[in-house]
Amino acid sequence: MPIYGHFLPSAPGADKRIDARRKLSLLASGLRHDGTGIEVQIHNISGTGLLFESDVKLSAGDRIEIELPHAGDITAVVIWASGRLFGCQFEGPVSPATLSAVELKSAIDAAPAIDPVPSVDDDQAEPVIDTALTMQDMQDMLDRNREQIALALGISADRVRIMVEF
Repeated sequence: MPIYGHFLPSAPGADKRIDARRKLSLLASGLRHDGTGIEVQIHNISGTGLLFESDVKLSAGDRIEIELPHAGDITAVVIWASGRLFGCQFEGPVSPATLSAVELKSAIDAAPAIDPVPSVDDDQAEPVIDTALTMQDMQDMLDRNREQIALALGISADRVRIMVEF
């Protein structure tokens, strides 16, 4: 017995992105179309584009190059600009390996919660990581990265082991 169905049209203003966005915080360098260097703070990225914040003056249609881990310089076109925020579309797709490298670099660059605690022995400050506040965030990040690595390698996530030493 056949089952009949149909696709409903998307609601007006619905998000029509194909690729899932990865939220992160990564400082990156780039170049404007005129060769001027820029510094940007990437807030999210997908295989087709990114959202960044910067002091530069850009308009829709401007082309820039952003240096991404694993891929080098990637050309992107500004789709929209609002104050310091810019939504860009890559001229070509970005590989899953590059997206994983960007996310991992973001995790490495993120400053852990460190409080200086005076040492009893020599009155010098020693960093202490507050794991109670970040343990769940770290586990979530490890789970996401395990899945991304498995996807990039074409294996199941249960075959990926990540070891962290403190």
